[in-house]
Amino acid sequence: MPRKLFVLSLDGTPYTLLKDALERLPNLKKLFAQGTFVQMDSVIPTISSVAWATFATGVNPAQHNIFGFVDLDPHRRFVIPNARDLGACPLWQRFSKLGLRSIWINLPIAYPPDSINGIMISGFLCTQLDEGVYPPELLPLLHELKYIIDADPQRAQTDPDGFLEELFLALEGRRQLTWYLLEREPWDFFLLHIMETDRLHHFFWEAKDEPHHPYHQDFWRFYRELDSFIGELVARLPQDCELVLLSDHGFCEITYEVELNVFLRERGFLRFANGTPADFSELHPESRAFGLIPGRIYLLENSERTRAELITALSALTDPQGRAVIARIYHREEIYSGSQLARAPDLIAVPHNGFDLKARLSAQKLFIKTHLQGMHTFDDAFLFVRNHRLIPQPKPRLIDLAPTLYTLVGLRIPDEFEGRSLL
Repeated sequence: MPRKLFVLSLDGTPYTLLKDALERLPNLKKLFAQGTFVQMDSVIPTISSVAWATFATGVNPAQHNIFGFVDLDPHRRFVIPNARDLGACPLWQRFSKLGLRSIWINLPIAYPPDSINGIMISGFLCTQLDEGVYPPELLPLLHELKYIIDADPQRAQTDPDGFLEELFLALEGRRQLTWYLLEREPWDFFLLHIMETDRLHHFFWEAKDEPHHPYHQDFWRFYRELDSFIGELVARLPQDCELVLLSDHGFCEITYEVELNVFLRERGFLRFANGTPADFSELHPESRAFGLIPGRIYLLENSERTRAELITALSALTDPQGRAVIARIYHREEIYSGSQLARAPDLIAVPHNGFDLKARLSAQKLFIKTHLQGMHTFDDAFLFVRNHRLIPQPKPRLIDLAPTLYTLVGLRIPDEFEGRSLL
């Protein structure tokens, strides 16, 4: 009989943040003493849609087909990939085929919801709650709980106090929904995703370590609420239930946002036919490359000369203070493999921490500062597994989670999974 498994995912929560804050977070401190709490590597590019697709499928982007939050259709117009675009079988489908009942709450890539053996409530890719709930009979409950899919990021700039209030309301909605489902619904696997940590870090990161910052107390008040919720969750879970906590990436302070398409225009790689375009369907015939967030570069000609020129130019890029921007540039074949390799970016630029790679078509300056304060990092995600010791070497990776979850549940690991079980 498979063992029950509960997974709590905290989007964008760094290992180093939690490690340094455990004296503030008594429930997490007590919990982490009951298992293994380690630092974990994310994915490239380090963005939530790619990360959670990797987590959910156990394969790399050239197999699961999600390369970023934004992609292009055959006419080079912008599209937002979702679960319909997954090229590999996600865990919720695998569990249903095995007869396991699973509950998925708020995972970003899980939209639109599947008709699974269980419950699925979509995360932030969903814009209307009515479109993101399976079975739809749960909708009245969600409306009663004032359940929020995601706090409005636009509000962080215009009304930071209101945005903070939304973060607390969203967390409370997930708390109440979790209690309801734990008390009334049978399950073998339960995943609850907290998106609010990522939102807090993007817009209030500077408040974390500055006691005189106007939002310093609010930053840690949110973490105290989260810690309280985790303490109650642990108390309510079945005694023999396996428990995993994890994040998909780390965070750090932004030094500059760096506009890749401005860089490509300035260096003569990118031109548009007319003014500021709506998308890449309006490329000038002399264009040789263009960029998508974060750090994805696509060549418009199969030219080793262009590739070499781009790598040289990007490697030499420095900020106004003379600091190197790009830490490493990968050819797609170095980090990806699979049936969708031809759709992958030709080059993937990985920045030094602090340089947030953007690709806005309307941008006019290469280096800018906006209301964003925090950016994703590759090497500072976290993983906690209760009552187990993890294989210590090499460092855990997000792609290792699918086989590790299978081991915890007591299932045979599918051959298609590319990671390794950490147990």
